[in-house]
Amino acid sequence: MPFGRRDKKPLYNQFKSFIKYIYSFSRTKKYIKLSLKRMKGSPRDLAAGLASGLAISFTPFIGLHTLIAILLAWIIGASMAAAIIGTLFGNPWTFPFIWYLTYELGQFLYQGLGSNYESFSFGNIKTEVYTLLNIIRHLIISANIQEIKLNLEKLNVIPIMVLGSMPFVCISWFVSYFFFFNILKSYKKRIIKGKKK
Repeated sequence: MPFGRRDKKPLYNQFKSFIKYIYSFSRTKKYIKLSLKRMKGSPRDLAAGLASGLAISFTPFIGLHTLIAILLAWIIGASMAAAIIGTLFGNPWTFPFIWYLTYELGQFLYQGLGSNYESFSFGNIKTEVYTLLNIIRHLIISANIQEIKLNLEKLNVIPIMVLGSMPFVCISWFVSYFFFFNILKSYKKRIIKGKKK
């Protein structure tokens, strides 16, 4: 391999790096728990906010998840802070699976079982996300309709992924809402009981 390491890292160092990753993940989990405990709002508002953030993570709009989640939370009257935490569901570990599933389902809904793997690659997704951000830029700053049309024609993978993400967005929102609502409701009850004692 021309770009590989000349000296392989010892097994001990590899294991040490792995433990560091696990530790940083557990710290993130602790931070999320602490943030949720400190957050003000009813179990309904917090659960709807978390569900909104989690559901939006299934869309292919990388870089815009937080903004879309905040907007959705604002529209339905949910906690916007909880929505931001909910978007953490979309991360480097989950995105490859999400993208694959949404693309496959989108292909199925669009043209049946015959999937076209040639147009699906992480490179294509990255290029199309930049194109999408370009469209938003032209829409907000210059309102150049001709440029927007040209950029829209370049999108091949993202429209299919958007179509495939819709069922996941709807199902994950309802499932996660009831899941978080029950957890937060029981947590609030425990706090109230603790205060009475």
